[in-house]
This record gives sequence, C-alpha cells and structure tokens, in this order.
Amino acid sequence: MTGSRNWRATRDMCRYRHNYPDLVERDCNGDTPNLSFYRNEIRFLPNGCFIEDILQNWTDNYDLLEDNHSYIQWLFPLREPGVNWHAKPLTLREVEVFKSSQEIQERLVRAYELMLGFYGIRLEDRGTGTVGRAQNYQKRFQNLNWRSHNNLRITRILKSLGELGLEHFQAPLVRFFLEETLVRRELPGVRQSALDYFMFAVRCRHQRRQLVHFAWEHFRPRCKFVWGPQDKLRRFKPSSLPHPLEGSRKVEEEGRPAGDEPAESPSETPGPSPAGPAGDEPATAGEAAEPPGLAASSPPSSPLRPVFAGAVGRAAFLSLVPSKAFSE
Repeated sequence: MTGSRNWRATRDMCRYRHNYPDLVERDCNGDTPNLSFYRNEIRFLPNGCFIEDILQNWTDNYDLLEDNHSYIQWLFPLREPGVNWHAKPLTLREVEVFKSSQEIQERLVRAYELMLGFYGIRLEDRGTGTVGRAQNYQKRFQNLNWRSHNNLRITRILKSLGELGLEHFQAPLVRFFLEETLVRRELPGVRQSALDYFMFAVRCRHQRRQLVHFAWEHFRPRCKFVWGPQDKLRRFKPSSLPHPLEGSRKVEEEGRPAGDEPAESPSETPGPSPAGPAGDEPATAGEAAEPPGLAASSPPSSPLRPVFAGAVGRAAFLSLVPSKAFSE
C-alpha cells in the first residue's frame, strides 16, 4: 500500500466536526420537512414513500436500496445540502427535535440497521454501537467493492449519526471498516474512503485518535501512513476500544468446515476515491464538482437553503484546517 491523502476530504470533515462554522441558515418559515418525514407524515422526494414503508418493506430488497438514489438524503439528513435538491438541509431546530424525540430516535436506529444489513453488517448492541459481520457478508462486501458510491452513503450515515444524537455509533462502525480494509483486506474498494473520510467523521477526539493509531498500526508500509504525524503516533498510548469483529469471527467460524483456515488475501490495491465529500450519490454526467459542502446541482431557490457567511469568511475557515488532524 502507499499513502495518498485527500486534502479536500480533510477540509470537508474538519468543517463537519466543527459544526459548519461558515454556515448561516436561511429563515425556514417554520417548515421542517426532515421532521415531517421521520414522523411518517410525508413521503421522501422525488417519487418516494413513507419512512415506515422503507423500514418495513425494504429490508431485503437490496436491488432497490442499491438503485434508488433519492432516499438516502432523507434517511440520513445533514445540515449541508446534497445532490438531491428535494431533500432539504437539516436546521438546528430540527436537530434538537431529532435528539429529544424517542419516536424519531427509534426510527433513526432502525434506518441505521437497515443500511447496515445492506452492507453485510449487523448491529450487535444498540447501547455500545458494536457491529459485526452478518451471515450474508460475503455477497454484500462484494457489492461494496464494486459500487463505490456506497462509500459516499456511508460517509453521510456517519455524519448524520454524529449530528442527530447517535454519536456512540460512529467509532465502532469505523473500527469495523478499518479491520476489514487494513487487517482482513476484504474491502479494498472501501479502504481509501475509510482513511480519508470515515475516521475523521468521528466527533469524539479521543476515539478519533485511537482509530487513527489503529489504522497506523496496520497500514503497510507504516512509513507511508499520511493520516497522522508519525512521531505522535509512535508515542500514543491507546486505551481499549470495542472489538467489532468478535461476533463476526463467530459467524465466519460457524460457516467454515473444521480445520479450514482463511486464505491469505492477495495484495491490496487502493480502492476508488469517493466522488464527493457530502455522502451523496455521484453527480450526473456534465455536472461540475463543487467545493466541499456545496450541492452538486443547482436547485431552485428555497427558504430552507443554507448560505455561507461570505466568500472571504468561508475561505478563511478552510485555510485554517490543521495539517495534522490527529493533533486536533
């Protein structure tokens, strides 16, 4: 492996962790579409259905979950706009209600479990966030390796969890992907996104440092690791983190004949870099890439659309992104 860091990702994830300091919300006139969707009052747009329809009827419909590119922005809303202009950015008012509503929190966890299942992962403990391999992980991992737009979806999911009161789910999922990419080498198509985006979506600084250290320990050659300063990584003393693959090993062992050992993985090649930072679907042909956090298409004007506090202020913030995120 060779280390190559995506500095656009660095800026994007730093901006997210610092709660979008350059973002100013427009007056939404009391409109709260994300809450209405999660209260099962409206369908997602365009051409969508109610959230309970998704949670009850899409569980094993992997083709629909793969091919529909409109639901993910509604299931995991963010304060930053995405490529589906029908899905409005979260407002701070909505964030507070999401966190305080037991009904909404339950639906959010069910949405998380739905997407985990789609990726061949299961949530083993809602309290700790521990995850492991599902029984059908091999086919689902194959899909993850082939369909790189799912890296964007996972980035969005991690951001949304941190935004909406489920921050404790972030680190266990990231640790899972680091083990699968760097230790087991089962997900080469996810490796680059796990290093550039997933690790730095974790808002807890202590957990994030432990994840970066874990990645450094298992990256080869270690001298090529560029996601944290080598001197500090050598001195860092990690505390214990949950081992998300403990249950996965049981799944693997149960399905393996006695005496069989897993074969050595072939030499890994870096997976495809994500097409954008916002955890959305790729832009259609002809759409220009946007700066981090901006929509990839130009929707009609909307009272819910956030605006940035001046081009100078935005540029000033992005220029302050630390070059050593491990130290942040």
